[in-house]
Order: sequence, then C-alpha cells, then structure tokens
Amino acid sequence: MSLYFRSICSSSAGNCLALWSDSTKLLIDCGLSSMKRTRAALTSLFDDPTQIDSVLLTHTHSDHIAYYPLRVLDEYGLMIRLHDDCVNQLADKHFREYAFKNVQLKPYKSKAFTVGDFHIQPFEVAHNPYYPTYGYQIRFQDTKIVIATDFCDWGSVFEYFVDADFIFVESNHNLELLRQYYNPNSRFHLPNPDAGEMLVTICQESQKPPQQVILGHLSDQRNEPAIALQETRQAFQDAGVEMNFNLDVAPLRQPSEILKL
Repeated sequence: MSLYFRSICSSSAGNCLALWSDSTKLLIDCGLSSMKRTRAALTSLFDDPTQIDSVLLTHTHSDHIAYYPLRVLDEYGLMIRLHDDCVNQLADKHFREYAFKNVQLKPYKSKAFTVGDFHIQPFEVAHNPYYPTYGYQIRFQDTKIVIATDFCDWGSVFEYFVDADFIFVESNHNLELLRQYYNPNSRFHLPNPDAGEMLVTICQESQKPPQQVILGHLSDQRNEPAIALQETRQAFQDAGVEMNFNLDVAPLRQPSEILKL
C-alpha cells in the first residue's frame, strides 16, 4: 500500500500539510487565507475532499486554522481532531458565532488514536504558553512519520523523532536576520541552528537515519531556504555526523511536489 505526503503551504502566513494512503486521507492544519484558496487546495489534492478522513490541528493560531478555512471544512462535513485543551479556544477565536453544524469536532487527550490506516500519537511541544500546541508521531505499517512545527525547545520531545523514516520539522529563522528584523514572537519558534542540532541528536540516537527530512515553517523575512539548508548541513559537519538522508525545504506559499514515502 502506498503512502504520500505534500506540503500545501508552510510559513507564518499559512500552514497546511497532507498525508495519505490508498484508503486514508489526513490534513495536518488548514490555515489558508480564504475560502477560495482552501477549496482550490483541497480539490487539487483529492478528487472528492469530502472523503478526507480527518483534519489534525496542531493549535489554534490563525496561520494553522481560521474562520474561512473552517467554513470550507464545514461545507465538506469533515472531522477535526484537536486536543481537548484547544476546543473552547477554537470556538472563541474562530467561530465568529457561526454554527458550524457540519464540522465534526472530535477532541483527543494524550493517548494515541487511530484514523483509518494511521496510528497517531500526539505530543505537546513548547510554544506560546497561551496556545497549547501539539506535534504528531504517525505510524503507517512499518513507516514512522513525525510532524512538528511551532516550538522553541526540542529537548523534551526529540525522542518522538528517534528512528523516524520521515520528519517534517520547523526551522523558523536565522539568528542574524532576526537581529535585523526583530520579532518578539520568534522566541516561540525554533531557529535554524537549534533545528540542525536537534536533527544531529536524532540521528545519533537512532538505529537508522531518516530517509527524508523537510524543514518547514520558515519565516519569510527572517530566513531563506538556502540559509536553512546550509545551517542544517553545518550542524552535521560541526558534529562530525554524516547526513545520510534527503534534506529539503517546504515552499512557503506554494505546494510542494508530491512525495512518495
């Protein structure tokens, strides 16, 4: 059975990822800027978006979910999985007194759960303390996928990434560009050197390296794809660890190529 991944967009301006098998379709976040763009993205992914099995929300910041994407998810009658701590916040922040009668909210707590072919273990990451935020360790047959963005400290969560086959992880900003274009919210995000150090540690602790790593959620003003790639490679070089995996960067506003895992 085949497994596919695609980033629809990944930046501070919007986030939406897709993971699917032959029989199960997942979105991770849906933070697109309009109903038109949301419909276009979902219909470009799947012939029938109503067949999306679940939308996993990492947290309720507007670049990950918002009112207009929710309108489209409601039209399609999709299921949204989010942590129990985020349910009231989602409604307070994004519902705008709209009923959303067709969206199926199905909260989870800390335990793993299953959606079709996927066994999903959520894990909390350190982000803005007012916005509980979660990454996902997803297992499909013998394949382990880990997806996490919007966090600032990897020390307590890197074990979820050990022995992963595919990793999508935040590499938000370059420290020099942050000094030039300061943003206080950057303290809630992982800078390039920390992302590189985290990946080095994951490889050192793993019995096998990942097959593919994608750096995501880059700042458009405080980072560049070439810089993020270079700083990750430099971290491996400095540690004397061989980089035995494919490394790429998710486009900020455009869909990536479809990746077969």
